[in-house]
Amino acid sequence: MPWCCAHCLRTPAYRPAGSPRLPRKGRQQMTQRFLITCAPPNPNGDLHLGHLSGPFFGADVLRRYLRARGRQAVYVAYTDDHSIYVPRRANELGLTARETAARYTRRIEQTLALADMLPDHYSHPHRDSRHDRFVRNHFLELWKNGTIAEQELPTPYCPSCQVFRYEAYLRGRCRFCGVPSDGTYCEDCGLPQDPGGLHDARCVACGTAPEYRPSRRLVVPLSAFADRLTAVFVASPWRQRVLDYVTGLVEQGLPDVPISREADYGLPVPLADWSGHVLDTWFSGIFGYLAATAGYGAAIGEPGLWRELWQEPETVIVHFIGFDCSFSHAVLWPALLLALGEYQTPTHVISNEFYNLEGEKFSTSRGHAIWGSEFLREAAPDAVRLHLARTNPEYEKSDFRSAEFDRTVNDVLVGTLESWAAAVFDELAAQADSVIPAVESTQGSPTVRALAEDLPDRLAREFEPDTFSLRGAAGTLVEAVGAAAGEWGAAPSHAEPGELAAHLELLATLAAVAAPLMPGWSAHTARQLGLRVGLDGLAWPRPGLPVLVPGQRVAPRFQRLFQARQ
Repeated sequence: MPWCCAHCLRTPAYRPAGSPRLPRKGRQQMTQRFLITCAPPNPNGDLHLGHLSGPFFGADVLRRYLRARGRQAVYVAYTDDHSIYVPRRANELGLTARETAARYTRRIEQTLALADMLPDHYSHPHRDSRHDRFVRNHFLELWKNGTIAEQELPTPYCPSCQVFRYEAYLRGRCRFCGVPSDGTYCEDCGLPQDPGGLHDARCVACGTAPEYRPSRRLVVPLSAFADRLTAVFVASPWRQRVLDYVTGLVEQGLPDVPISREADYGLPVPLADWSGHVLDTWFSGIFGYLAATAGYGAAIGEPGLWRELWQEPETVIVHFIGFDCSFSHAVLWPALLLALGEYQTPTHVISNEFYNLEGEKFSTSRGHAIWGSEFLREAAPDAVRLHLARTNPEYEKSDFRSAEFDRTVNDVLVGTLESWAAAVFDELAAQADSVIPAVESTQGSPTVRALAEDLPDRLAREFEPDTFSLRGAAGTLVEAVGAAAGEWGAAPSHAEPGELAAHLELLATLAAVAAPLMPGWSAHTARQLGLRVGLDGLAWPRPGLPVLVPGQRVAPRFQRLFQARQ
């Protein structure tokens, strides 16, 4: 069982101990509050390393960084229980859709716990009535204000199965880029497949080519929002590929987006004459975020907090997504928020590309996958986190390669970082009985002193939402570790007190600024240095203020956290 208890994993929504209460106006003056989300996973399987490299990881790192800087941040998420992928998986397993969603939601949470990536609040729509209520209420408001219209559209129909087919039950080629695609959004280029537009489509259940029959659908005509969406894009520091994507869509003309389906699984359309139709989760997902935020507020005794966070302009809303979710998070959902007129649109949309395995796409059907729950029991979570950051698919597809991961562990973490830390501890024990020497701030290697002074600002640039980069942060960290070890190796066999103090201060600084990427190693090292570790880890180092206190005793030997891989 991971560090969170079995009871927590059984509750309808999970909030780790120590999650902060966000101060409300009137209790504390605030300039900004951060609300962080990640794209909801389908509870139709466990998480593999490709999943863990993306939105879950980015959202967790940003939250840890912001809290270390003393900023108010909350990270909420939920599983897409109403997704059409759930009943398809249920049919394969011989379970009900609800049983399938419950099984994999639990596994997803357990894997996130092993990776130290659990949100502050994780909502289960099947077990939290807020979700369905939020979707219904906001749908009805959009219906009443004219945002949603009715159209008859050509819709794929399988003559063999005698049902309309959508998304998970339809497979073909993207009509824009030609790569294999399901029936709604292309995973590669992210563009929506118009009704009837998927090339070489086949029913997933039987392989039959569908017919296209007229079907009554509810749609959101996005063209009415083109000017307002453009104003949002222009003012937003989103990642460039997302900006290029949405700008191109506006220039081409925004489509009418179907938001309902004739199906027997999902949240029913809450209109009297729409029996047998359900709402598409690509439409309702934004209200899942609102409901999860409301769940967080209820868990800490502040039921009105969700409105403050979503309505006040001081809130910085950050969405972490895979690029294939760009249409929903960067186009459709901002349009819905604008149509409602009372909510803030996202400040940041931080996307990532696909993470492959040994040069090929992860494939559970072919057994080409590394499951997070298995790998994280074999390898140290912080080693996995650092490597996922070093190889992160921020702007282009990248790979997990086992040999490269072994080098991260053996060369960077064991051979460099912890070997340097152990040598500094051993020398301090031999010279000063493990007591930090009191020396002038100018003593010791100027290079090491400069590293300790500059590193917090350098890492902060990589962690700030405007310039967020897991790769940049990992690269800066690894570079600093290599420089520190190099300076130690170049020092005399018996380091002077000033040299010892400089290296200890750099090690303490590293422990603080590495925490967003390697929270376990950070806390482990900080405690050995005699530093107090709070619920949110170490505070971010302040310019001109040392992290360590002279005269403080540290552990007699550095206890390593990482083990070499064979």
